[in-house]
Formats: sequence, structure tokens, C-alpha cells
Amino acid sequence: MKIKSLFSNFVNLILQDFLYPTLLMSFLAVELGMNLLLNLDMDKKFGFLVIGIFLLSLLTSMNFLRNDSKQNRYFLQKINNYWLYFFMQALVLFLMVIFSALVIALFSLILGSNAIVDLVAILSLATTGFVGVGIAFICKPQWNGHPYAGQMGIIILVYISLIGSSIDLLHYIEWFLPPVSQMITIFQEQSSVRALLPVAIQQFVYSCVLIILSGTFYEKKMSN
Repeated sequence: MKIKSLFSNFVNLILQDFLYPTLLMSFLAVELGMNLLLNLDMDKKFGFLVIGIFLLSLLTSMNFLRNDSKQNRYFLQKINNYWLYFFMQALVLFLMVIFSALVIALFSLILGSNAIVDLVAILSLATTGFVGVGIAFICKPQWNGHPYAGQMGIIILVYISLIGSSIDLLHYIEWFLPPVSQMITIFQEQSSVRALLPVAIQQFVYSCVLIILSGTFYEKKMSN
């Protein structure tokens, strides 16, 4: 009963102000327009899709967590289970990202006749979105008491996510950085969707670590 109540509440939070469907439809429209006007090759097209789903997922997650902090102040007390509440938040956002990845992959016409390649392409887009969700979660505690610190953290992490692999100085600590730019770089260098699978796995693990760290930190903060 609690799971059903949480799921329904969180889905409504994502959809209530139409930000998510508006962002998704706007992105698809821009992508279609760029295809018609610029006739992008696959390398540039895939890079654009990666950046698009990353930003879409980040902005939707930030808006979701903001709405949750405003409207669900007493809902967590009613549920009386912090980790169930927390993981249901993450699950609903992950499902939103998976749905976005499927829609984007279908409408962008990047899918072909090879089911394995298509699956890796969808997973690559989905895990990129997961990183956006993870960044939103890891910066969530700062928004409550230190909004400027949270905003700066978001800006820095987004910047590193998009160009981190092109900065030689960051090469030695790349495992600690959001691997979004690696997804774009590897595809441009190898032009192979299959080569993206290790990065997709890395992105999934990275996003899960960010979310768990956020949950642990925020739980301690609430208990103090």
C-alpha cells in the first residue's frame, strides 16, 4: 500500500507542472528540426542526444526534488520509512529516464535492425540520464540550507560532465568524474555503439553511488 501511494505521488510530482513533458517534446522538436535542416551525421547526432537526455533528466529531477521538498513535508512522516521513501524517489526518476531514452531513440531514428546494438544505444542514453538524476540527488541537501552552494555544485558537475574527458589535467581522476563526456568521445573515436557498453555500466554505477551517498548524507542530516 505504501509503495503504491509513493509511486502515485511521485509520478504526479513529475507531471504536475508539465515541465517534463514540455522538455521532452521540445527536445524532440529541436532534434527533428536539426535533422531536417542540418542533416547531422551519426557522430554529431548521438552526441546531441546524449547531452539532451542528460540535461532533460537533470532539470526534471531538480524540479521533482524541489516540488517534493515543498509539498511532501509531512508525507515522509506519514510513510515513516526513510529508505523506502528515498528509493521510491530514485526508482520513479529512473523509470522516467528509461521512458525518455526509449522515446528519444525511437523518434530520432537511431535504431536499426540489430537488436543488441539498439539495446546498447538505449542503455547508453538511459544511463546518461541516470547520471543527471544522481547529480540532482547529490546536490539536494545543499539546496535546503545553502542554495548558492547547491547551484554552484550543479554548474561545476554539469561542466565537468560535458567536457571532462577533454581536459588532460582531469585524466588521472576520471573515475571520480561524471562519465558523460566519455560516452560522446568514445563514440566519435570508434563509431561503434557496442563500444559504449563499458561506459554505460560505469555511468549506472556512478549514478547509484551518487544517489546512495545522497541518501546516507541526508538521513544523517535529518537525524541531527
